[in-house]
Amino acid sequence: MNDLLKALSKPFHPSHVSWKPGAVKGERALALAYADLRAYMNRLDEVCGGDWSVTYEPWGENRIICKLTIAGITRSSTGESSSESERSEIGGTVAEAQAMKRACAMFGLGRYLYTLPTGWADYDPKTRQFTAQAKAKLTNMLVQHYRRSNEGEGETGEPASDTESAQTDPATGAPDDSMWEPGTPERASAKQLEELEALGKAFYGAGWAEQLPKLVKAVTTGATSNPRELLPTEATKLIKGIERKQAAAVQSNGAHA
Repeated sequence: MNDLLKALSKPFHPSHVSWKPGAVKGERALALAYADLRAYMNRLDEVCGGDWSVTYEPWGENRIICKLTIAGITRSSTGESSSESERSEIGGTVAEAQAMKRACAMFGLGRYLYTLPTGWADYDPKTRQFTAQAKAKLTNMLVQHYRRSNEGEGETGEPASDTESAQTDPATGAPDDSMWEPGTPERASAKQLEELEALGKAFYGAGWAEQLPKLVKAVTTGATSNPRELLPTEATKLIKGIERKQAAAVQSNGAHA
């Protein structure tokens, strides 16, 4: 089982990883790495053969529980639609893919994507895509990580193409990591999200699930409605905002007592 988990946890080839914008600030966006669900399935087939299976169960209106079984061991996680359009159009597909990826991470598969450096990259708001130069630097970072991970073992998978070859600083010969700014903010911590969830449920009650995506979208100026993509400062802003509303509600109730 240890050998199986080690094989599952190896990074995907860079050609199987893409980037999507998280929070957007003008012409800069937070770059978040992700892999298509097919990459996860292919890895399961390669490592486990036919000794894996998956089942899904509904959980509430917009959530799904995925139970992934590998070599007789089952681990599970959940997925959900993160926006109104997803819920009305492809909500089931989005929730299913998210749930399976999270269940795979319980076995180490794709887990490294959550620990890759998070940085701000040049972004074109009109096309809603990272610029060509930013994509090249992002790919370079993936290639460097992939090569370091395979050092001493020999690289597996297909070789990097010319467009994926490492780009270096002409002066030093070192990898060009200029896009990663010192002090780049991480995403909101689990503690912040738990505090936000507790405050929101206490203040909004049953309407919290519907209110949360709207508040997230407002505080990120429309960049996302997913609370997991909040920056620490944005999460703090939401928490403080709800606390102020709670205080105002208490004062209002006291004035009318």
